[in-house]
Amino acid sequence: MTHSLRLFAGSDSKVAVAAILLLFASWGPLTAAEKLPGVTHYHLRLNIMPADQRLDATAEMVIVNSSSQAVSELPFLLYRLLDVRDVLSENGKPLTFSQSVVKFEDEPTLQANAIRVTLPAPLTPGSTTSLTMHYGGAVLGYAEVMAYVRDRIDEQYSLLRQDSYAYPVLARPSFSSAFAAGEHTFTYQIETTVPKGYVTACGGDSLQQHESGSSVFFDCFSRQANSRMDIAVAPFKVFDDSKASLRVYALPEDESAAANILAEMKRVISFYQTSFGEIGISGYTAIEIPDGWGSQAATGYFLQSAAAFRDPKKISELYHEIGHRWNAKAAPELQRCRWFDEAFASYLAALAVRQFQGDAAFQEEMEHARSRFLSDAAKDPRVASTPIVGYGGIEIGENSYTKGAWSLYVLHELIGTPQFNKMVGNLLREFHDKPADFSDFVRIAEQVSGRSLQKYAQEWLYGTESSQLLSGKQPIGVIVARYR
Repeated sequence: MTHSLRLFAGSDSKVAVAAILLLFASWGPLTAAEKLPGVTHYHLRLNIMPADQRLDATAEMVIVNSSSQAVSELPFLLYRLLDVRDVLSENGKPLTFSQSVVKFEDEPTLQANAIRVTLPAPLTPGSTTSLTMHYGGAVLGYAEVMAYVRDRIDEQYSLLRQDSYAYPVLARPSFSSAFAAGEHTFTYQIETTVPKGYVTACGGDSLQQHESGSSVFFDCFSRQANSRMDIAVAPFKVFDDSKASLRVYALPEDESAAANILAEMKRVISFYQTSFGEIGISGYTAIEIPDGWGSQAATGYFLQSAAAFRDPKKISELYHEIGHRWNAKAAPELQRCRWFDEAFASYLAALAVRQFQGDAAFQEEMEHARSRFLSDAAKDPRVASTPIVGYGGIEIGENSYTKGAWSLYVLHELIGTPQFNKMVGNLLREFHDKPADFSDFVRIAEQVSGRSLQKYAQEWLYGTESSQLLSGKQPIGVIVARYR
């Protein structure tokens, strides 16, 4: 998953295709001039009742109009079984709103509660306002549409994510609008009330708790601006390394695996920091989730499936998720290529495998990536005939996990480890917060290596000769020799 956690993470290709469609519901198309305002801060108060399979919630939202036009009405999405009781202005006065369960036109099997809030006065460009929304109900997931979105409130495990619209998302009822909303970053505070015996896990910092009667209260703050919130409730066992600001939430049956997860987090972060430099983010959190619920990463934390959590042979998945901390920010038109996030996370994870398990394990990782690419190419001819730069246009960005990782492998072998590590560090420092494109990447790689990389870039980023090289199962040395 990505550094900025992706809205449509998971293996469901149906979702990936739908994410780029430019059809909208009756709200009409979202043009540049109709860009929606964004939420810059959430303050959630959640009373989660696992036995009743429901929640009562209050969402206070700070909203800025970053569009070029004044807006008089704001659209929000909530899970289809969550009902809004009232909406209040920043002065605490009731606002007029409507709500109805609607289908997404670009994915009719997906339904959400679409809310329209009428503002007391138009929100002019650059202006900020605040809203408070009270809502409640049940969450039962979207597994019929997105197999990994099994978010629910349940006595065994509760999970509330943006993917299930478990909190208000400022968007119109379409994947395209929801995806655009997922590109906004915000800070947050989450206060939860749960029954005794349960622990609330959150990717944020400064988690505090106190008890009152039969309830436990948790308070969580964002470490920095993020693009999502994830809240899990279960009888977690919590493990901390306070010196390294690391935390692990483990299910009781996997308590013995938590110490290994904590140790691996610590050493892979140290390896990445030593190799590519510090990135100014302190702390990291791992939250175990049930199998099939979709491992994901966001700034400073990740959700990891139980199978990967407990199986030491799958530790590279942890390396991958933490590797997203060392992702540069992709230009908007390249985000769905997934190269700037998944190619890097995949290759950095392979480098961690080599560091900790040896070169044979690394070679096995890379040959597995090659085999996966060739298998996908055999099923879909577009995989081999589309250059990496074009992956986003036809939503085949999942190939950045495989061929994308190989593109970095080839460059690494071509320019050497010191230059490769410096290139990754320079790319991150320049483009951690501003968007980069492929020309920026090539420019920095050429500056660091002191050599022309135009043929490499043409064959691995802009062209498809690299597909033939992989299909011919050429050894890495033979491939690299083309560019010396």
